[in-house]
Amino acid sequence: MLQAPPSLLPTRTLAHRQRLRLRRFAMASSTYVLGLAVLGLCTLLGLFSTFALSIVGALFLAINAGLLLAFATGWNQRFADPSLTALQVYLGVTMVPVILVLGRDVHFVASPYYAVIFVFGMLQMDARALARVAAYVLVSYGAALLLRHQIHGSGVDWRVESVTAMLVVTGSVWFATAASYISNLRARLHGSLQHIAALATYDGLTGLWNRRQIDQMLEGAVKHAERHGSALCVAMVDVDHFKRVNDRHGHAIGDEVLKSVAGTLAGSVRAGDEVGRFGGEEFLLLLPATTMAQATGLADRLRNRLETLQTLAAGEPPVTGSFGLAAWRAGESAGDLVRRADQALYRAKASGRNRVEADGLFGPLVAC
Repeated sequence: MLQAPPSLLPTRTLAHRQRLRLRRFAMASSTYVLGLAVLGLCTLLGLFSTFALSIVGALFLAINAGLLLAFATGWNQRFADPSLTALQVYLGVTMVPVILVLGRDVHFVASPYYAVIFVFGMLQMDARALARVAAYVLVSYGAALLLRHQIHGSGVDWRVESVTAMLVVTGSVWFATAASYISNLRARLHGSLQHIAALATYDGLTGLWNRRQIDQMLEGAVKHAERHGSALCVAMVDVDHFKRVNDRHGHAIGDEVLKSVAGTLAGSVRAGDEVGRFGGEEFLLLLPATTMAQATGLADRLRNRLETLQTLAAGEPPVTGSFGLAAWRAGESAGDLVRRADQALYRAKASGRNRVEADGLFGPLVAC
């Protein structure tokens, strides 16, 4: 079957992804350090008690230790979002009301703290998720205001509280709206990059790997065979008399023939084999861990299937293909391997076409 488009992002190992998550966690942890530094200054200025600072410091330490343990043990990978971004955001949001309740005179930290939390969440969370965060901010902040009134009573300046509350409410709404816009931009960018990746990787007509991609795969397969001493074969396939098809039926029919051939090849190879359009009406089959005997049997099955394709009108000669095979030799480059397969293909075509021929052997291996 034809392959699905590749992922937008480069393929990363699990260990690499975990390192990236740890870096993001370190970035989030640095905001806790900055927050504690601000509260430490407030303590020095008499705006926040030492007892309150010790409680907040202990909570920050417990949160970061727990998250670090989750990343270090791989426990985070059990969740749909292994980065635990939402969890970190909600924990950060929860800490702001705690600080406001513990300190009567630190109301001014709410807006900047919430802003930093929203920016962190915006990098990973979508618009709906951040809208839920905004709702949680408003509810938890409202609860903090009520508790402040109960605990600190007349010591709270409600004029300042009103201004701070307006900043928190408008800021939360603004960030939720901005998140929606950024989420849409991310989706459009993702689609554009997927399209670019497809153009750079796949042949536009057949949907097979293009020449550049199949060449890269072949280089990788040769290195793997060199490293492990495993078998490797390639097959060059040419659609017989394709120019005649274009001349008699037009390029539109010729394109349909190529797509039918591509679908037959891709749908008939084994798992692990790769098929690419090498150029024009030529295709390259990459057959890892395959001996020449196995490659020959596969090529003959493919040749028979091509011969049964009904891509042209009744009464027209069937579409056929010629196959040239080559088995990798120790120390040989990918270019040399393809060159030998191409030479075998040339002999198959010179010997009458619709046959399979292998490098180093005289006469057709399989003929119609």
